Amino acid sequence: MEKFKYIKLEKSGVQATILLDRPKQHNALNPEMIEELHTVLDHLAEDEMVHFVVLAGEGESFCAGADINWFAGAVDRGKAENWQEFLRMAELMKKLATFPKITIAAAHRNVLGGANGLLAACDFSLAEKSTGFAFGEVKLGIIPATILPFVARRLSTQHLKKLMFSGERFGAVEAHAIGLVDFLAEDGKRMEVVDKLIGELKAVSPNALKACKQLILKVETGEVGLDSSEYTAAVLAELVHSDEGQEGLRAFLEKRKPDWKGASLLTGLHKQ
Repeated sequence: MEKFKYIKLEKSGVQATILLDRPKQHNALNPEMIEELHTVLDHLAEDEMVHFVVLAGEGESFCAGADINWFAGAVDRGKAENWQEFLRMAELMKKLATFPKITIAAAHRNVLGGANGLLAACDFSLAEKSTGFAFGEVKLGIIPATILPFVARRLSTQHLKKLMFSGERFGAVEAHAIGLVDFLAEDGKRMEVVDKLIGELKAVSPNALKACKQLILKVETGEVGLDSSEYTAAVLAELVHSDEGQEGLRAFLEKRKPDWKGASLLTGLHKQ
């Protein structure tokens, strides 16, 4: 892996942690950071050892959204250049939302503008109780266009209007109540909540977890629907006859805990 300027990558067992690392700028997004995030996600998608990817921020904030200097500079750039840069941001959100591994955003202090898109695009999001949120784009004469489709997966239309039309700040308790945040953590304890969540998810079949995420994405996009009975039956049959499916069903009948690692080894042998 190449060295990064604006992010850090840490790996431990089946977990990889991506740390936004512009602490003096409250981890505000700029084109260079966005490209580094694309690169590290592409790398982690191919790493078979990694099952969980955590996104967090160094310093005093999770992320202050788009770097204001980058956005202010847009007035001097051509429309085509601005479009290309904003497209990369939108593509980053899509890459997170469709990522083949389980993704978890762990937020603290400030989650502003585009940072809400990073949060919403992950499978799970959590925030410390003192965290503040805002969609302040309208106050700058723009809108949160590139992140809106991903935030809309979590929030009702009325909540989108309330929060995005006003641009006002709101707290973690409200973010949790409306579904932007899945779990609340005491201040300074966000990574402990992450560890607990991953510990619980480790107990289930890794392949089933991945397959379930992919099926949910297909249902969400309309690729799989009420008329997809043959496809969904085929997915289930495939998993029942997989090594992990066989192990899970046998373990249930034998009243023991399944050995997912052993099943994974069998899968690797079958591939050879």
